[in-house]
Amino acid sequence: MRILGADLSTNRRRTSVKWQAFPPDVLPLWVAEMDALLAPAVADEVVALIERGDTGYPWPAPYIEAFSAFAADLWHWTVDPTLVRTVTDVMVGMEELTRILLPQGGRVIIDDPVYDAFRLHIEAVGRDVVRVPLTAGFRLDLEALEQAFAAAAGERIPAVYWLCNPQNPTGTVPSRSELTDLARIAGRHGVRVLSDEIHAPLCVVHRDFVPYLTVDPNGVTATSPSKSFSLAGLKAGLVVAGTQAAGDLAQLHPVASYAASHIAVRAHTAAYRDGRQWLEQVRVELAENRRLLRDLLDERLPWVTWQEPAATYLAWLDVSSLGLGRLPSQTLVKHAKVALSEGVSYGSAGTGYVRLNLATSPAIITEAVERIADLVQEWRA
Repeated sequence: MRILGADLSTNRRRTSVKWQAFPPDVLPLWVAEMDALLAPAVADEVVALIERGDTGYPWPAPYIEAFSAFAADLWHWTVDPTLVRTVTDVMVGMEELTRILLPQGGRVIIDDPVYDAFRLHIEAVGRDVVRVPLTAGFRLDLEALEQAFAAAAGERIPAVYWLCNPQNPTGTVPSRSELTDLARIAGRHGVRVLSDEIHAPLCVVHRDFVPYLTVDPNGVTATSPSKSFSLAGLKAGLVVAGTQAAGDLAQLHPVASYAASHIAVRAHTAAYRDGRQWLEQVRVELAENRRLLRDLLDERLPWVTWQEPAATYLAWLDVSSLGLGRLPSQTLVKHAKVALSEGVSYGSAGTGYVRLNLATSPAIITEAVERIADLVQEWRA
C-alpha cells in the first residue's frame, strides 16, 4: 500500500494548516507537511498511550537512545547520549542555543535562500541577521561566508551561523569537504555553528549526509524525526552538542526540555526505533514523485528550470520565465488554484522561484502541473 498521498476527498478531511489555509478548490503543495499514512509503529504507540491514559510528563532517555542507534545505523555517527537534550522542537532548540551562545546580543548569519522560519525565529530572539547568498549551484559559498564571519569579528560582534543541513529549500547536501572547510573558517573567526539537520533522513543517498558534529566538536545540532516521519503535530526535538560544546548544552534551561510533549517523545522514539521500513518506502515513493515532476515539467512546462534535490521532499522551481509577476505564488493561487511557497520568503535570492512539496500523491502533483501549464498556455495564446 502506498504511504504518500490519497485521493482528494481523504486529504480534505485533514485538519492541519496545509489543508485548511486555502479554499477547497486549491491544491496545497506549499508548507513542508506530508500527505502520509503514519508509520504503523508510531500509530500503535500513540493509540496505546491514549488507551491507557499515559499522558503525563516526558521521560527522554528512550528517545535519546533511539536517536543514537538510528544515527549510528544510517550515518555511522557515534552520538554520546550525555550530550543530547530534548527540546520543544528544532527551532526552539536553535533559539535557546542562540541565546546561550550570544547572551548579550549579536549576529546570526544565514544563507540566502534558506528556510523561511529562520528569519522569524531570529527575530524572536532579538538578534541581527546577515544573509549570505548560496552559489549558482545552491552550494555553500565558503568564500562569502568567510567574509561575513570576518566582518563580524572585525566589528567585534559575536556571531553564530545557522546551517541548514540538508539545505531547505534547494535540497542540496553539503559534502564533508565543504563542512570541514566551514568548520575551519568558523573556528578561525570565532563563529559558532548551529546545524538544523531535520531533513537528514530524507537524503536521496543516506551516505551523502554528513552530520556537522563529525567535523566540528564546537558545533551544536538540532534535529527531530518530525519532517521525515510526518510528525510536525507531535512537538519534540533534540539538541546534540559537540564534545567541545558540552558547557553550552549544560546552560540549556530545563523548561526547554520539559516543554516537549510526552506523546511526541514516545512517537518520535517509535519512529527512530521501529520506523525504518516505513522510511525506506517513503524514500522510494519520493524518488518516483521526483521523476514524475521532472517528466511533467519537461512535457508541459519546459520553461521552468530546477535542480533535482539530493534531499528533502521539496522542489525549488525557477518560474521567472512564466510571466507570473513579482509574487508568482499569489498568481498561481488566484488563477491556477495551486498553492506553492513563495520563493522570496526564503530570501531575496528566491525572487522568481516557488517551492513545491512533493510529499503527496502522483495524482495531485500531476493535476497541479496541468493547472499551471494550462494557465501559462492560456496567457501565452
